[in-house]
Amino acid sequence: MRMMKKIHHIIITLATILLFIFESNAVNAQVNDQAINRDKAPRVEIYDENNNLIKTINLEEKSIETDDPKTKSIIAEQTVTAQSIKKYSFGNTTFSNYVWINGGYYFYNPGIFEFELINRPEAVAVEVYKLGQVYTGKVVWRDVAGWAALDWRDTTLVKHPGSYAFRFKNDGSGTVQIKHGNLKYNY
Repeated sequence: MRMMKKIHHIIITLATILLFIFESNAVNAQVNDQAINRDKAPRVEIYDENNNLIKTINLEEKSIETDDPKTKSIIAEQTVTAQSIKKYSFGNTTFSNYVWINGGYYFYNPGIFEFELINRPEAVAVEVYKLGQVYTGKVVWRDVAGWAALDWRDTTLVKHPGSYAFRFKNDGSGTVQIKHGNLKYNY
């Protein structure tokens, strides 16, 4: 009987040690996989007029990585009537270089912007130009599929009041295929 208890105790001890070893290896493998896949994670990058990265939003973690406390703050929602907000809708387009939204039309006080991708391009950018074709920066969606969205009021690229034109740009290889999208403005 005593021998059985010793064997039972040894088996439980060995099982506990093996479980701990396998569990820690699995955790280490998961951490390594996350580090490797971080560069491929869907994300949005915001660049200033000198193409310096000012903000990164990881779409899987929904986290914001920035050094600038101003860009972390969310702009307070402006009080507007529903009748004053306008919406421009655009349809299917495919491009390998760039295409202007509404032929380069300047939208007054742009807000919510959304579009649906047909394919999964490496990187699709939207460049921002204020009146006079002055480049103010760009937003780049990397490794994103399906719907992509942004509120221009939450970036430092547009300032209200003001009018801005937007240009889709392929920041990767191949082509970008967009099914449709919307830009709300006049906030």
